[in-house]
Amino acid sequence: MSSEAIRPTTLEGIKRLAKSLKVERDIRHVQALDVASQAAGFQNFRHASNALRTAPAPEQQIFGHRVFLTAYWEHREKSASGRETLTIWLSSPWTDLLTPLQFKNHRALVGFRKEGPDHLVYERQQNIQSHARRFVCAAARVFYFMDATKLCPSQGYSRAFPGGESSNAIPGHDHGSVWYDRNTRRYLFADEPYEAAAEGRKLEREAWAKENNFVIVKPEWIGMYNPDGGSRLYLVADKTKGIPLSPVAAALNNLPAPIIESTWNGESEPMKPFFVSPGTVAKAAAVKDKPQTPHKLNGQRNSIEYVQTFVGPKRRPVGWTPIEAHAEVGRLLKSVLVVAYNRKGVYNRINAIRSELDEWAQREYSNDELSLEQLNKLYYQESGTTFLRSITESERKRHAESLAQVKIILGEHYPDCPPLRTLFKKVDATVKSLTSWT
Repeated sequence: MSSEAIRPTTLEGIKRLAKSLKVERDIRHVQALDVASQAAGFQNFRHASNALRTAPAPEQQIFGHRVFLTAYWEHREKSASGRETLTIWLSSPWTDLLTPLQFKNHRALVGFRKEGPDHLVYERQQNIQSHARRFVCAAARVFYFMDATKLCPSQGYSRAFPGGESSNAIPGHDHGSVWYDRNTRRYLFADEPYEAAAEGRKLEREAWAKENNFVIVKPEWIGMYNPDGGSRLYLVADKTKGIPLSPVAAALNNLPAPIIESTWNGESEPMKPFFVSPGTVAKAAAVKDKPQTPHKLNGQRNSIEYVQTFVGPKRRPVGWTPIEAHAEVGRLLKSVLVVAYNRKGVYNRINAIRSELDEWAQREYSNDELSLEQLNKLYYQESGTTFLRSITESERKRHAESLAQVKIILGEHYPDCPPLRTLFKKVDATVKSLTSWT
């Protein structure tokens, strides 16, 4: 077999192919490494090394599920940019710990989106390297908390306070988050004030707990919010109706010290080429090798009519898209929308695209399956809109890739039909306007 027909999938495979290519083509070893990496689907050997690095971490001996957390940064005044990627190991896949919709339930996760099955990216580019690292470290601390406790973040604040009233929260609370046990359907409140402030109100907090039949436990593990800046974790729950705190504290106490920026041990690399995780590479290879069943292209057979209020009859694809996929598409669209207010060719088209998808989602799920609140958050209720007059080339490329991913996700779940092709044309027009925005 000719070396040109080989498509390696591991770093070792790339190195072996490079040795063969060096001899066959009479080229330098460094050139052969780049050629072999391109055969594997990467831009060069450095890109392949970043994506396929398999050096075992100590945690891998205990935990078998790897997650890459990435944030990009660019300091325009200093003409500097880069990527910060931290590898963490969990005892469960991150998708078992929470759904993409639940990212919004915690401040440290709300800006992240799924880039691959094992890769989460912070979608807002930071101005300096330090900020990028902080966001990644904060997300890592939350994932370790979830993995240790198997609790998921919740917006049910009223469920965690006495009488269901947030006004009855523990005195001196700060930087709090609510956590839910899916098995027992119980809640706890993770309070993370600065320790000096909390200890100054210790008697008041203890009196509150006694009066409301609540329990306060202070684990040895410092916490998630700002452990290197003085914040301290306190677990707070109803003594009879809340989550039992002793097992939670014991699980947290087995964790290593919280990851912080000052002890950064992640990967700091140039922004380009953009990081591609091993899981993403494997998924792409599996899709490529999977036999393709051509969709029927015979007009309306793969679509169904519905009536839109104030508009009249329209058509949508038959079948349905999973809620998690709708949520992922919504996040991708909103990540572009928040930066494109002043680029109407992008902003107005995305508004039209998400309006269409919102209509499809309404008709795919009943109110019991998808509440009105959940529906509204799929494609709307974005936050942090900016009013940029221009964006950088790297930002244009990233947002264009997000829109390309929208088409991939929708194409995986909907059959080919006129409504879907029309929607894709709008996405393509949006990308064209985006890439010409200087």
